Amino acid sequence: QNSPFQLIRHYINAIDPKADVILYGSRARGDERPDSDWDILVLTDYSVDLITERKFRDKLYDLELETGEPLSIFVYSKNDWQIKQRITPFYENVTQEGVRI
Repeated sequence: QNSPFQLIRHYINAIDPKADVILYGSRARGDERPDSDWDILVLTDYSVDLITERKFRDKLYDLELETGEPLSIFVYSKNDWQIKQRITPFYENVTQEGVRI
């Protein structure tokens, strides 16, 4: 049986095998509850528009339906993540607690 990490990576790979995938939040910290969602950040080598973001969201929604596990996803280009998001508390949280999968 595949772990949730393997399944998430597998579903993201179907769209972009080169994307960085980072788990953050309570599941990354290890203080999750049984009903905690999986907080996922996807970073791509190319700019992300609404269509691209939707592809990832739709793919992970399929995984949500398959596993019954709630998923929350953000998708950014690596460039936007490093430049535009760097000053945000969100960036700080992911940088401190994130786990690459």
